[in-house]
Amino acid sequence: MSAEQLEKQVRSLMNTICDIQAASSILNWDQETYMPNGAAETRAEQISSLDALAHQFLTGNDAVKAVEQIELLNGQSEQFPLLKLFKEDFEKAVKIPEDLVRKTSKATALAHESWKKARQASDFSLFEPSLQELVDLKIEAAELHGYKEDRYDALLNIFEPGMTVNLLTPVFDRLKTTTVDFLQSIESKKDSVTDEPMLRNYPHAGQMELSAFIAEKMGFRFNNGRIDLAAHPFCTSFSQYDVRLTTRVNENDLGSCLYGVIHEAGHGMYEQGFAPDLARTFGADGASMGIHESQSLLWETIITRSEEFWQFALPHLQKQFPGIADNNTPRDFFKAANTVRPSLIRVDADEVTYNMHIVLRFEIEQMMINGKIALKDIPELWREKMRSYLGVIPPNEAKGCLQDIHWSFGGFGYFPSYTLGKLYAAMLWKVIQKDIPSIKENIAVGDFTALLEWLGKNIHQYGRTQKPSEIMTRITGEPLNADDFIAYINTKFADVYR
Repeated sequence: MSAEQLEKQVRSLMNTICDIQAASSILNWDQETYMPNGAAETRAEQISSLDALAHQFLTGNDAVKAVEQIELLNGQSEQFPLLKLFKEDFEKAVKIPEDLVRKTSKATALAHESWKKARQASDFSLFEPSLQELVDLKIEAAELHGYKEDRYDALLNIFEPGMTVNLLTPVFDRLKTTTVDFLQSIESKKDSVTDEPMLRNYPHAGQMELSAFIAEKMGFRFNNGRIDLAAHPFCTSFSQYDVRLTTRVNENDLGSCLYGVIHEAGHGMYEQGFAPDLARTFGADGASMGIHESQSLLWETIITRSEEFWQFALPHLQKQFPGIADNNTPRDFFKAANTVRPSLIRVDADEVTYNMHIVLRFEIEQMMINGKIALKDIPELWREKMRSYLGVIPPNEAKGCLQDIHWSFGGFGYFPSYTLGKLYAAMLWKVIQKDIPSIKENIAVGDFTALLEWLGKNIHQYGRTQKPSEIMTRITGEPLNADDFIAYINTKFADVYR
């Protein structure tokens, strides 16, 4: 069989698997947005059945025969990225028995419901049994996937191929030191910048309208997407032609909704930008969660927290909310959007202190997966690390260890992606400014066309057919580093606090 014929056969199998996964994703999205509370048990069974069915197709006889044929190509498959991806995913999937897939899928759906109840009641004990079940299942999966040094590496590698604890730890240690030094450097000036303009009363409907307007200006296609409300903002897609964003609204904090939508729209435009021939294949996904986060964080932090962005956006805000910000300037909102203040909630954290939230979660997850902490001790450990790293202490568990959705969907190993995304975004931004000399002038007038085209050409179109290291080396000529992020932070916040 020729490579071309084999790719056609594998593509057909991928189509079936991706269609099943899309159906499962739709059920998950509905669970987050519109599903009645009493449907959780049945929904867990439905999602479990679909996930197991997808696993059956990926590990069944047709898949085994296809992989055998790929191996017979003797390296020719390198020229066919989908064949390479299929073999990689098959080799991961066959390590995990179907029974574990079913158990994990069902446990995840049920854990999500217990997390929502626990968060609402601010009572970790309501979530602890579900969390323990998921931790046990993830430990079992990590042992089956295998690892060289740290069990957590097996889970980390799922979200960021090739990443390990040993690679991450020195980067995180440097960011810890940099954050402490920076906070000390602005201590005497911290009261000179205020986020008060963002914290006025902005009615719910107006926030949704303004956020949707900004997302569309950025380039998110609403004919292939929509925005809904959820307890925790997220983006999901069922193909590049159906991408769903969610957000939440606090009428006394414009940034929660606005920057939530901008962040998720960054994810969404990546999903919408995959090449058409990748539709319904394993290639129609992000290269890694770190690369995915780089796309959302580039927009959320670098582009739309700039003074140029507020030169464009403020007139629209003033029109949407007459009388609320009429006397403010773009610089007022630039400073408000970049106020540095250690805070309790990760998604609301500023660019400087945000990484400390990730380091905290990274360290606790390692302890959980390596069996070095009893889950009942997590709330207290969380409080102690928040006090030590950021000087703030959560008043309750809803604003502490229950604030994030990730553990409820078994996303152990996911959190480091956010900091990796920040590092990747800063590296990309350095190149973007060279390739698009007028980028800041474009942002000031709300013209994001050249930027989105650059991202589409260099990153989006390839989907998952290139590895993170391949993408970053091709674009920047450098491996992952923290230097560009630290330089970006120092330059930007010297301006904010000048």
